[in-house]
Amino acid sequence: MHKGFEIIIEPNGEGGFYARIPGIPSIFTGGLTELEALKNAKAAIKQYIEVCEADGLPAPQPKSGKFNVRVPKNLHRELARKAAEEGVSLNQLVVYILGRGIGKTKAG
Repeated sequence: MHKGFEIIIEPNGEGGFYARIPGIPSIFTGGLTELEALKNAKAAIKQYIEVCEADGLPAPQPKSGKFNVRVPKNLHRELARKAAEEGVSLNQLVVYILGRGIGKTKAG
């Protein structure tokens, strides 16, 4: 993470590494080592934000981790009941269910 943006570093198959920032799709950089790719990605984020500010353009904002979802009352009731049965908070249950839905078993 840098300035709230996730940085994904992957081998490029040629001995180096790609770095991408999902929150800013136009940034794609890399390096010969993971550390160099990370350094280049951080510099690219900083430069991108500076260019946006200089040009008066809105820079993308990192995700806060919060959003609101409206659900039918009966679904809310069922989720609350299931959370109580499992001994977890409603939020923890929903994060778990959403994570499983996209193929992730760990939150965060």
